[in-house]
Amino acid sequence: MASKKPKILVVDDDKSICNLMRSVLEMEGYEHRIAMSGEEARRLIGLDRYDILISDIYLGDDSGLNLLAHMKQSNPIAEVIIMTAHGSVETAVNAVRNGAFDYVSKPFAVDDILEVLRRIEEKFKIVDATSFGSELADAMPNTEIIGTSARMVDIYTKLAVLASIEAPVLILGESGSGKELIARAIHANSSRSKGEFVVINCGALTETLLESELFGHEKGSFTGANTARKGLLESAVGGTVFLDEVSETSLSFQVKLLRVIQEHEIRRVGANETIKVDIRVVAATNRDLREMVRNNQFRLDLFHRLSVFTIALPPLRERSTDIPLLASHYLKLFNAKYGKRTRLAAETVEAMKAYSWPGNVRELKNLLERAITFNDTGTIQPSEIEFGEPEELDDDDDSSPSPVISGTTNSLDQMEREHILKVLKETGGNKKKAAEILGIERRTLYNKAKRLGIDFSRA
Repeated sequence: MASKKPKILVVDDDKSICNLMRSVLEMEGYEHRIAMSGEEARRLIGLDRYDILISDIYLGDDSGLNLLAHMKQSNPIAEVIIMTAHGSVETAVNAVRNGAFDYVSKPFAVDDILEVLRRIEEKFKIVDATSFGSELADAMPNTEIIGTSARMVDIYTKLAVLASIEAPVLILGESGSGKELIARAIHANSSRSKGEFVVINCGALTETLLESELFGHEKGSFTGANTARKGLLESAVGGTVFLDEVSETSLSFQVKLLRVIQEHEIRRVGANETIKVDIRVVAATNRDLREMVRNNQFRLDLFHRLSVFTIALPPLRERSTDIPLLASHYLKLFNAKYGKRTRLAAETVEAMKAYSWPGNVRELKNLLERAITFNDTGTIQPSEIEFGEPEELDDDDDSSPSPVISGTTNSLDQMEREHILKVLKETGGNKKKAAEILGIERRTLYNKAKRLGIDFSRA
């Protein structure tokens, strides 16, 4: 609001007052609308968003105090000026008690109204200066890959180079860090951008279903295969295939993937002949494939074929300088979605920068959407984000702290552990729901619990 003058709605059933206010606001450069009844005012409030309401307290069909409440419900940070020709202590007290910024008696001097408007504008500027909104995102390109930290700039450079070649790319990163967004960006900036971008979650299907989904099948190749069916890899010809969670494939299936990458051909389930497929493969994982190779869980030849070109996405906790920009992006997105103008208190932004974000960008997005949805003040305070709050143990809880948690209670591991415990408590120990709230895979939740010393039976 600091960048432009506030939008004003004037409501009065006196035509002369409406004409006066119209002239004054036009001369002062305020965007405004005039309503001569409560019904018309409510209609306008439903159609647009106003920063200031100037209303007579007594209307033929409504009350200025009722409109005040309606305006605050529509826009909690809006300010209201109440006017009346029948001033009294009682009406003034009622107006202020109900949330009016100021109370003006008729007849009034134009300078008096303008002075009130200037004070409201000054308040808006102070709020803008001590809170955080969508200003940063307004100047950014329309993209979901957000960040200006050195790590992200390096990724943009790599992405631009890799988009121009045809070789496979392996994207590494924790759950929720944006691996699919990077894969989509590679596809969108490549010569294959007009082709299909097919996402395949390798961890979501059994090996049999995965093979049928990817390669297709011939009629009668298994029970229920009543017709021949083209697989996803055939459907992606001319485009890009994104193999998410490629680490979750079996060793036998990895042999078939290797053939696809090396020979650009597939064999449908139940078929004898191979089919050539012109596709580019981009894979992703949140696991350490080198460690899996050492443990004979992943084929060395496939690892070498996939990892010639890699992009390693940093976790959000390692690029905290990007958090204000990410928050600004999601404020802009969700404010538009829910018709709000919600901002973040400066303290909230600092708390977000200090938090470890176990679910990375996905968790940040989910928590901000939830906070914006339920916020009714216009400014989100740290308590509304619901992260990193100390877990309150019962007096009879004799569990000893895990050895992994050491040092100060404000360490990143401590904050992450407490947040996970809090979510588990809220979900009644339901690990699937907890993982969804945290924005991570259930397997990742297990891995984090092991690392942080979280006992699910006691959580």
